[in-house]
Amino acid sequence: MKIWRYIVACTILLVATTQLGVASPRRTIMPVNPEYAPDTLNRSYRHIEAVKYYTQHDYERATKIWQRLIEEDSTFSPALYYMSIVAEGDAAREYAYKAYNADSTNKWYAQNLGARLITDGRYHEALPIFRRLTQLDKNNAQPYYSLAILYSMHEMPYSAIATIDTAEMRMGRNPILSEMKMELLVGVGNYDKAIEEGLRIIEESPYDVAAHVRLAQAYEISGKDSLALATYKQACSLDETDIDAISAIVEYYRRTGDITNMLGYETRLFADKRIELDEKITRLERYMLNYDIYGAHFFRIGSIIAQLAIDYPNDRRVIKTYATHLIAGGNNDDALEYMRHHLDDAEATAEEHMTVMQYEHLLGEEALLAEDLNRSLERFPNDIDILSFSGFVASERGDMKEAVAIFRQALKNATTDEDRSMLWGYIGDMYHEQGLSNKCFKAYDKALRFNPNNILVLNNYAYFLCLANKDLNRALLMAKQVVEEQSGNYTYLDTYAWVLHCLGRDREAKSIMQQALSLSSQRDPDLLAHYGDILWSLGERYVAESYWDKAVKQGYDTVKMEEHRKRLKEESEDAVMK
Repeated sequence: MKIWRYIVACTILLVATTQLGVASPRRTIMPVNPEYAPDTLNRSYRHIEAVKYYTQHDYERATKIWQRLIEEDSTFSPALYYMSIVAEGDAAREYAYKAYNADSTNKWYAQNLGARLITDGRYHEALPIFRRLTQLDKNNAQPYYSLAILYSMHEMPYSAIATIDTAEMRMGRNPILSEMKMELLVGVGNYDKAIEEGLRIIEESPYDVAAHVRLAQAYEISGKDSLALATYKQACSLDETDIDAISAIVEYYRRTGDITNMLGYETRLFADKRIELDEKITRLERYMLNYDIYGAHFFRIGSIIAQLAIDYPNDRRVIKTYATHLIAGGNNDDALEYMRHHLDDAEATAEEHMTVMQYEHLLGEEALLAEDLNRSLERFPNDIDILSFSGFVASERGDMKEAVAIFRQALKNATTDEDRSMLWGYIGDMYHEQGLSNKCFKAYDKALRFNPNNILVLNNYAYFLCLANKDLNRALLMAKQVVEEQSGNYTYLDTYAWVLHCLGRDREAKSIMQQALSLSSQRDPDLLAHYGDILWSLGERYVAESYWDKAVKQGYDTVKMEEHRKRLKEESEDAVMK
């Protein structure tokens, strides 16, 4: 229901009425007989003077007069009324209460108090005031409207409906009240009467598009789908550009699962310049993330996206959406060309450059990658992510020294300890690839000084210490810290288990490795090989051999595995001989 919309409207109207109703009630301003000199001590005369100052925006002098009048007579309602207007907060409400209590027959005072109570969020206190206003101002729809809203807020819909019925009996039908009554009837489940009300509204206003939409919604919620659809269509035919009507029929088709017709009307919304691009993007994402809808209506949705690309050619969100659509359709070359074309835009970001280069890397477009990496570095020479990506590209070429140089250059531009830790970690990885263990460990130490919780560095450091058979207890502490923070990562569990194995704690290592194998679905060849080694150490030789075989089937190097097996068997035989 739209009741809260009415609450906001009511508040605005009431406040506006209060601000505009600055004229004191007429019966309290006494005319001065020109035959006699005015009695300057008379309260009415002084009140008139205060009103004059008020209209001249001399609020200070006006306030002083009203305050003196209230000191002389605490029930002098005109002064109390005006003080409620010039005062603020709780004081304004208290003055409004006093004015109303001094003269509860004055509709201005009642309306002023009601407005104050609504503004202050004191809706329960406002109820009796607006009941009183419907008696004081019987031919004004506003008090009935406000009272009906308050009843609705207090979950008294039948009282709200009765209030509107009373207003209609006294003043005839009111379009706003009729709309509200219809929605209240729907809210209490009285669909037949709601439909009757909707039909009466349309009979009186046959070209009211919103009235047709409300009637269609009443038909729909009552289960009369054919009438609902016919009425939705009629609303759209009355005004083919009405956004609310089109949105309503789109939602109807969505609820009923008629996606084809839904997209037909949706196209109108996407073509409408009055709708903000943000909303269009949001609606598109809703369809693109629903794989059933996106797959079944790929080309229809694609035409909407293509039109957006025409209407908003340089908007970064549209560019991303269109590229995503091209990729989803398998048009990799077109997507790449489209994204590369927009890299020269003034609005292009470093993140967009990264996206293009990562996509080129994925597709194996090495020539394009080299070209775009150069222009990205020219445009964003100090961007950490682009520099880091450049370092990894160099490492993939096997040029670890250049990679280290690039990461060190990136360090000069790092502005946070987190970035510095990350880059020192990368440098350590590059030293490890070169077989420079001491330099690797020194780089990792620097990384951990900047960020002691760098998970990747802690994991790699622990594992490489095991490979070097150095500082195994420290390696255990680091590996344990990692799995405590990332317990669901099988790679980290593998490192922890391997450190335990290197320390000779194979029973514990076996338990941890079983968790890692479960998480990896026994598809990681390194984990399978490690588990085989742990089992071998525990004397479970046959099972160990079977896991080594599984590792080879999953891609572990056959020659390397044979050499490994041969070495372990020779070590076992030597141990027996001794």
